[in-house]
Amino acid sequence: MDVTLGIDVGMDQHEPRRVVEVFERFATANGVSDLVVQRFCLALDEILTNVISYGFEKVPEEPRIRVDFGLGDDRLEVRIEDNGRSFNPLADAPLPDFTLPVDERPIGGLGIHLAKNLVHDISYRRDKKRNCLTLTQPLQGATGDPNP
Repeated sequence: MDVTLGIDVGMDQHEPRRVVEVFERFATANGVSDLVVQRFCLALDEILTNVISYGFEKVPEEPRIRVDFGLGDDRLEVRIEDNGRSFNPLADAPLPDFTLPVDERPIGGLGIHLAKNLVHDISYRRDKKRNCLTLTQPLQGATGDPNP
């Protein structure tokens, strides 16, 4: 990555908004298209809200969340790492049931579903007791379509 920025994230409910604002300034200053920035902002907000709200239940260690932004000639990458309980949102989050009326749907799963549909690629790994979620978007000819 040619340009990088990393920030530590607190556990306050307003932290996702702060991180999104930092990301937006970073990406815009480096020429990322408005549509890609908007999509990543929504995905980032959803994911961080879930990590802060649910990722540290019954975890004795002090919560630590870090977000790293990277931008190269060919791609944008955002990595979210936390020391919360092991949770692979790509495999463990329930799929939303869109056949049910909105008021009958169970809570959960919609945020990661939204994020997966906003960015080109999301990958997960567990490394040294840390959840590592990486969001990637190719920039060559990027139209904002998450699946170019």
